[in-house]
Amino acid sequence: MKLSKVMGQFEELKKVLRDWAIVKENEIKIIDPPLTITISKVERSITFEVDGECVAVLTEENSDVKEGYREVVEEWLTALTSLGFKRYLLKR
Repeated sequence: MKLSKVMGQFEELKKVLRDWAIVKENEIKIIDPPLTITISKVERSITFEVDGECVAVLTEENSDVKEGYREVVEEWLTALTSLGFKRYLLKR
C-alpha cells in the first residue's frame, strides 16, 4: 500500500517538503487550499481535510475516504511516492 511507502520515506519527505509544508519532528502538514494533508509518523496515518472537515483518514489497518474524494486522495498518494514529484519540488 502507498501509505507504507509514504511512512517509509517520512524523513526524506520532511527534507523535500521543508519549504512547502509545516514540518515537525513527527508530522508533516501540507496546505494546498482548500485541502490540508497531515502525515503523522507517530499515528502512522495520513489525514485529508477540506476547509477543516475530515474527508479521509488512512491507516495501515483502515482507509476511510468520503464519497467524491477517492481520486484526490489517490493523486496525492501517487505524488508523495513519486520520484518525479520529489524532483519537481527540489527544482522549485
